[in-house]
This record gives sequence, structure tokens and C-alpha cells, in this order.
Amino acid sequence: MVIKTGLSSFSSGIANTYNSSGGSIFQPQIGKVYGIVTTENTPTKEAFKRAGGFSGIGTIFYMDYNQANKNIDTTDDILNKCSTAKPFFAFIQDYPLIGEVVLITDGPNPDSQITAAGGQKYYLGTINLWNNSQQNVPSGDFLGKTFVEKADLRNLLCFEGDRIIQGRKGNGIRFGSTVKSKSNVNEWSSIGGDGDPITILVNGYVTTDTGSLAPNIEEINKEQSSIYLTTSQVLPLKPGASIVNPRVNTIKPNDYNSAQLIANSDRITLNARKDEVLLFAKGNIELSTDNIININAGRVAHINSPSIALGIKKDGTYPTEPVVLGGQMSYAFDLLIAALDNLAASLSTATVPTTEGAMSIPSCNNAGAQLFADLKRLCDQVEKCFSTNVYTI
Repeated sequence: MVIKTGLSSFSSGIANTYNSSGGSIFQPQIGKVYGIVTTENTPTKEAFKRAGGFSGIGTIFYMDYNQANKNIDTTDDILNKCSTAKPFFAFIQDYPLIGEVVLITDGPNPDSQITAAGGQKYYLGTINLWNNSQQNVPSGDFLGKTFVEKADLRNLLCFEGDRIIQGRKGNGIRFGSTVKSKSNVNEWSSIGGDGDPITILVNGYVTTDTGSLAPNIEEINKEQSSIYLTTSQVLPLKPGASIVNPRVNTIKPNDYNSAQLIANSDRITLNARKDEVLLFAKGNIELSTDNIININAGRVAHINSPSIALGIKKDGTYPTEPVVLGGQMSYAFDLLIAALDNLAASLSTATVPTTEGAMSIPSCNNAGAQLFADLKRLCDQVEKCFSTNVYTI
């Protein structure tokens, strides 16, 4: 398949735009990319300097498509033969690959207000030869320098009214909506009304049918990482934990049909480097895992609630047994131990009057001595029962 002929015809057939005096002010050109300035050493140090240093980041080195060689090499010698063009748009970085073809146009340079000769070339973007979000290099041409094309990546399927921004690596953003007639095609149109907005940010699509070139569609349980912003849509999200609190009247994630934010991935990390992480909810907050929940605090871990329930009964109801207050229990134990201590003293010195005088009662005296020893051991055990870092009201 020869692409050059088609592009050559297209390039030579583009009409020039003229000003009132008959001078050409816009003459598009098709260029083939041989290098892109992205760092001080890419494509080369000399190319970086020629492009203007850091102010020239994004500058391409290109040849007119009709004169370009099919077998690209990116040596200094070839780059020296190339012309340069800067990105037309400043607000987005969308640089072409080596080997892709771009639309070039003339424009002013920073000195154009000072000198009439001021001007430079700009490129408007990659020409969409294959309608492929990964690459659009002409057939048989060399593709990039380090770029690796993946055979199982597809463009996203676009529904009427959608706006989609796609990367080259299976990532993208969809500004879409509910399309009731397509509820059998996508996962978000079964509930809600036509036109209800949804925004989907996905990193790592999974293409189910790798043997087809058909466009891909997001699937929340298959994507590597994704964020969904919904209005009325219901999504078939499968939670990562099977344990839930039956007493919390929370609608399951795959049943909720109001505005929500869903972040879904193998691991989610929230990190506040200087200040707090705050979570607020008008309803319930539920933390569920099939493994362990750890709460670590360098100073104090504080739970404040009118009622704190630990565990759930077999019938699903909250526990009713109260937690013992350690300080008050200790005071009660002290009173009991003091009373028993008095009893032990009385027993150990107990006597009975006889005609020969007061006589000890061995059984009582031995019981008193034993009670003294038991009370000492009990005091030692009670002291060990109290936590040194967990406190309650």
C-alpha cells in the first residue's frame, strides 16, 4: 500500500489562502518527522540547541513528505538536513512519533512585531492516517525510536455526543452520557435518562476481543485503574471485600443510581504530605476488608460517638454488654480488697475464750493467713489488667 502518492496529491492540492493584495498568508505543508526535542539530549544535544533550548521543547525536525526518505535514521547528519517546526498549541503536549506525518503551517515568531521578516513554522498535529490512537506512521515506515505498539489496544467506542481524549497506551478520558438505546453495549446506560453526564478516566483498558479491530468499551471490573464520575448511572462494580455490616443501611455499589465518585484499582493510596486527610459523609462510612484493618497513630487514636459497639450478635443485632470502666472497677476492687484485708486480719488473730484463757482457732487463723496471701496475688493481678494506652469515658 503506497501512502506517499496519496499524501503528495493531497499536499499539492491544498489551496492557498490569499490576503487582499494577493499575497499568500497560509500555505500548508505535509512533513515527515525525523526527531522531536523532549530533553537536552533528545534527539541530540545539537538539535536541542538549534531548537532554542528549553523554549524549544516539542520542536520537531521534519522533511517535506514528498522529499522524505522511507528509511528513517535520526543521526545528526539527517537532522541537519531537516527543517524545524514548533507545536501550534501551547496548552497541550501531543508530540508526534518519529515517522509520523504532520500538517505544517507558517506563523509569526517572537520578533514578528519588530521585523517584517519574522516568521517560523508550526505543526498542527499528527495526520490521522490509520485512525489509530497508538500511531499513524505510513505503511512500511519505521515507527518511533523506543515506542512499542501493542496489538491488543483499540480506540474507544464513541457514542453520539461523546468527547474522548485518548493516549497512545490504553489510557483516556471520556466525557459521555447515558444512551438508553445502547444499554446493551456499555455498562452505564441501563438506568437514568438520555443525556445524563458521566466522566470516565481510565488507565489500562482491557480488550476482550483481541482478534478484532472493533473499538473498545470501558468495563469497570476489568480496567487496571479507573475513576468514574456519575450522575444517575448504575455501574456493576464488584467490591474487593465480601464482609459488610448488615446493620448499616448502605445501598450496594452496584445498585446506587445517584451522583457518585468511584475510584477502582488493585491498590489505592491517599497521602497528605503536610496536612490532614478528611472524610465526611452525610450518611454512613463503612470500611470493609476480608483481611485486617490497621489504624496507626503516632500520638492518639480517637473515636468519638454516643455509642460504640464492638462486634455483632449472631442475629445481626448490636451487642448490649457494656464495657467495664477500668478506673471505677479499680476503685471498687480497692474497697473490696480493703474489706477482705480486714477480714483476713480478724481471722488470722481470732481466738475463743476458755476457762484457761483465750485460745487461738487454728482453722480461722490458717484461713486468715491464706486470705492475706490470696489478696496479695489478686492485687498484683489487678494492676496488670489495666491498659497504659487505651482509655474510655
